[in-house]
Amino acid sequence: MSMELLAPAGSRKALTAAVQSGAEAVYLGGPQFGARYSAENFTIEEMKTWVDYCHLYGVDVHVTVNTLVKEKEIESLKEYLKQLNKIGVDALIVQDMGAVEIIKKTVPDMTLHASTQMTVTSLEGVKYLEDMGFSRVVLARELSEKEIEHICKNAKAEIEVFVHGAICMCYSGQCLMSSILGGRSGNRGRCAQPCRLPYDLLENGKTVKSGYVLSPKDMALVNDLGTLKRIGVTSLKIEGRLKRAEYVSAVVGVYRKYLDKGGNVSKKDMQELLDAFSRTGFTDGYFKGNLGKNMMSHDTPSNSAENKFTDEAKKRAAEDANIRKINTGIMGTLNIDAPLELTMYDNDGHYAYAQGTLKSEKALHKPMDEKRLRNQLSKLGSTPFECDDINITIDDGITIPIKEINSVRRECCESLINQRQMREKGRELDFEIEHINRKNTNIILTCEVSDEEQFKAAVKNNIKRIYAPNDLVGTLKDVPDDVEIISKSADIFCEENIKTDGVLVSSPAAIYKYKDKEIYGDFRLNVFNSQTAQHYGDLKTVTLSPELNLHEIADLCENTNADLEVIGYGHIPLMMMKNCPIKAMGKCQKGKMIYKLKDRKREEFPIVCSKGCIAKLLNSKPIFMADKIADLKKLKINSIRLIFTVEKFAQCDKIIDMYKRALNGEKNVQSMTENTYTRGHFYRGVL
Repeated sequence: MSMELLAPAGSRKALTAAVQSGAEAVYLGGPQFGARYSAENFTIEEMKTWVDYCHLYGVDVHVTVNTLVKEKEIESLKEYLKQLNKIGVDALIVQDMGAVEIIKKTVPDMTLHASTQMTVTSLEGVKYLEDMGFSRVVLARELSEKEIEHICKNAKAEIEVFVHGAICMCYSGQCLMSSILGGRSGNRGRCAQPCRLPYDLLENGKTVKSGYVLSPKDMALVNDLGTLKRIGVTSLKIEGRLKRAEYVSAVVGVYRKYLDKGGNVSKKDMQELLDAFSRTGFTDGYFKGNLGKNMMSHDTPSNSAENKFTDEAKKRAAEDANIRKINTGIMGTLNIDAPLELTMYDNDGHYAYAQGTLKSEKALHKPMDEKRLRNQLSKLGSTPFECDDINITIDDGITIPIKEINSVRRECCESLINQRQMREKGRELDFEIEHINRKNTNIILTCEVSDEEQFKAAVKNNIKRIYAPNDLVGTLKDVPDDVEIISKSADIFCEENIKTDGVLVSSPAAIYKYKDKEIYGDFRLNVFNSQTAQHYGDLKTVTLSPELNLHEIADLCENTNADLEVIGYGHIPLMMMKNCPIKAMGKCQKGKMIYKLKDRKREEFPIVCSKGCIAKLLNSKPIFMADKIADLKKLKINSIRLIFTVEKFAQCDKIIDMYKRALNGEKNVQSMTENTYTRGHFYRGVL
């Protein structure tokens, strides 16, 4: 089975370029809920036209509905889904589990593809999504050949992988850097790309390296197409909805060429890819398992190419391009005293029939012969069709006007176009969000700790639920009987021997793996609305996204009965990185937390080592809400979590005490020192 070539269509011209260059599917965004807010995108009316255009060429259309959805947007989403259903899109690319629930209740026949924003890195993650009704999963870009092969060989769902274009430094779906620093959420399609800015690498407070520390090269797997086919990948995805049409044409054209002919890419064709766009070259580091400096573009975050495009690429990117042809067969019959009858057919089983309005007559001078009729019927130049088989039956000595032949041919072409564009529409249902009469409860404090010092501070302050890294749990001593220890599983899923009855999970994969445990949901599940909370409602606790503000949390609470937790203190992790920026700079902190990144505003961001040698970039300032606890108490939440990462015992002890006194009603709880903390998104939220 051939692999699908899936191309970006961030504009009308780019869509044309993708189709004319040989893409078998395109992905695009509409006016709402797409993760490329700044792309040209399409209105619903435009989308209808372009869906028909794609279907004419047998090209599927995947629409991105892959942002996190706010509670107030649910009604708009329901209406938008019905509009997409009416115009016959082929699949929806989705991130938000709440959106999935809404899709299933609104347009239940719609095909679901799991966005790379879901951070699927394992077979367990795919299995969870299969159970949810997904027919395809777009894997995280960080996976190696071996990891992808294991998933492909054991999954029922189709597997899609990125093969060309920009890659994020952070695992997609887990980046909060743009959101926390500037209020522009990558999970909402508005990433400001702070990763492409310069940073200093600090070692024990001293600058040891400088440059574009978080800026990777673009990926290119054009030389690995044979391997990708062998291991069972279904679809090859090219990144670039913000790129120009000529770029799409050039990249799709080269990949189409080597999918068809095989072999390694020539120097000329590789140069065409480099000329189209590159950041000091390409990388296949994740796929080949070669991480480090060679994956990075430390000297420049920008395009280093000359944006040169071949004449062929430019022609395919022209708005009126008519290069890609659909092979058709023609059968024509012209009998004496009868109208011309014409049938056209394609290789996909479509047939179109047309009959003229004029009858043939005896020729007084030059009769219409088979060759002449064949030539006239084969003139399909301005249409998307190309005749590769024609059979003509004609009586001798008769004629018919050329104008009539052209008219019948045109009618038959239009009929075949309509046949190819036709798609069966799925069902549309109505459902209403169930309002929950949720009651205020006594809010409890929970703590997440990173080391034994922090654990002791939590125990000293009588915290009854403590989340601790699984590796730390087995080393803890003198745990009081009334303290509930919850093992915190890896932020990026990997199989672990969980030592406790309860586990804090960061992914659907972990839910699938540890379904026999008592499961607590971490904020990495990106719970943004009541339907996502309801989806995870069977978990012991669901932690809300730190991107929500107080009003949005209040709205959410009115429509779910899930046990809800918010993060009230802590250095929020901004990035989770497989390619450690410290190692890429030739260093290694070996878990000792001696490195930070410093930005242009002189803010310093700690880098923490986590399981699997995943580097975690923390915000420079912690969220602090003890002096604003009254605002949190107004929410109908169940618990407030304090996250400790870089804090020592005394600091943890002080912070817990402040929150306890605030929860107990003390009104004069002091704030932290000015400019040493943040309120997170509680009072601003994200766009």
